Amino acid sequence: MMMGKRKFNLYFGILLITVLPWCLNAQQTVQYTNFVHNYFTYNPALAGSPDCMTFKLGFRSQWVNMDGAPQTGFGTLQTRLKSKKRRTDMNYHGIGAMAEGDNIGYFSRTTLQLAYSYHFKMKKNVTASVGIFGGLQQFRMDASQVLVTNYNDPALNSSASAFIVPYITPGIFLSHDNWFAGLAARQFVRNKWDRVVGASSRNLHHYSIMGGKRIKLKKDINLVPAVMLKWAKMSPPSLDLNIMAEIGHNIDLGLSWRNQDAIAILAKIKFARFFTLAYAFDFTTSKIRLGSSNTHEVIIGITTCPHDKKNTFSCPVFD
Repeated sequence: MMMGKRKFNLYFGILLITVLPWCLNAQQTVQYTNFVHNYFTYNPALAGSPDCMTFKLGFRSQWVNMDGAPQTGFGTLQTRLKSKKRRTDMNYHGIGAMAEGDNIGYFSRTTLQLAYSYHFKMKKNVTASVGIFGGLQQFRMDASQVLVTNYNDPALNSSASAFIVPYITPGIFLSHDNWFAGLAARQFVRNKWDRVVGASSRNLHHYSIMGGKRIKLKKDINLVPAVMLKWAKMSPPSLDLNIMAEIGHNIDLGLSWRNQDAIAILAKIKFARFFTLAYAFDFTTSKIRLGSSNTHEVIIGITTCPHDKKNTFSCPVFD
């Protein structure tokens, strides 16, 4: 059994070296299973949507026990700007920041971004917002992790890094008492990182559409189906379908399905008045399951407002 696993990892390593540069041109951005609870990392228009300052910290370990498997960590902070002068809830501004680190094989990326958003009422129960992320990204290759027979290969005999500036993501978001929808475009500027991988290597536009709706079943029990569609040039679309059951105001349980890749169990709990803990466990359904375990994703949130401040359900992406 151990020899079989080592053999698989050897073949996977060869495959990684061969096709990873192409994959990085096709699908270059991070994916998250619990995207509803983590939507600010996709869409800057969400900045300031919660009435209180919100901080989130998360980690995702994909395909556990596979050499070179993706690992991602992030931190976000967002708040609403409140004027000392007389104000209404009709229009307001939001700001935020995000730091994200992603490692796969011998490649790694670190992204630092600031967010600004403007929120305005479209009608009584519908709020619209537009926003933008702006920052930079560092892309690195660590050649010391690559095992090859030809040590004179100029593409692999040294490590390299590149700063990608500006790194821009615009987005729009709509929210209602019982539904929500958003559109964002990561890597809006197609920067090159040819000094790291090759002459034709550059960022591609990555688009994402997300939407969901709260369905009230009975007092303090709701269903929240949500969908996210992501696509980029040279790669097949990725479709995520989530459904969460809100049980009271502090516990959410659900399931998720991603086309051709995974089925996941989702859970979220609010505790100690200011904290939220979300967890996702992905069962890998593709052939990669033969050489790895599954995927874990953990997100912890902290807000400056207590959860029991009011006895109503807020938009799921705000929690």
